[in-house]
Amino acid sequence: MIVEVQPSDSRVPYKNAIEQLRHQMASTGCSVGLAVSGEHIFLLRDSLEKFHGESIAVVGEAKLPESLLPAPDKQGKGAYAFEFESRVQHWLETLKLTPNLETLPSDLRELFGEPIKSLLRFGEIRAASPRWSRVVS
Repeated sequence: MIVEVQPSDSRVPYKNAIEQLRHQMASTGCSVGLAVSGEHIFLLRDSLEKFHGESIAVVGEAKLPESLLPAPDKQGKGAYAFEFESRVQHWLETLKLTPNLETLPSDLRELFGEPIKSLLRFGEIRAASPRWSRVVS
């Protein structure tokens, strides 16, 4: 499973995150992906009926937990994008624990279903680029 994370930004609509994820899925031969953009998370699957990612489609959508979202006055400022990516990665890492999966809101539980829950539990979650961390002085 591949996860594409893009913060909320009116200049970059969620469709960009979905298209970038489709391209990554097709180029790596991955059949499941999550696009996290703004306040939403989208589940994409490749039915493998066509070549070159033509059969990759959005099969579900849910709202992200409020805890992942920044205050409106911080969106689009400074290192927000890196912080958002880090928050989403940390959230996915905590979902590996069964009790955390069971406490998800109903739309997220439905979106993830058993196959995605299994990928989260048994898969390795890591960043494709360096993780952002806040330095406190």
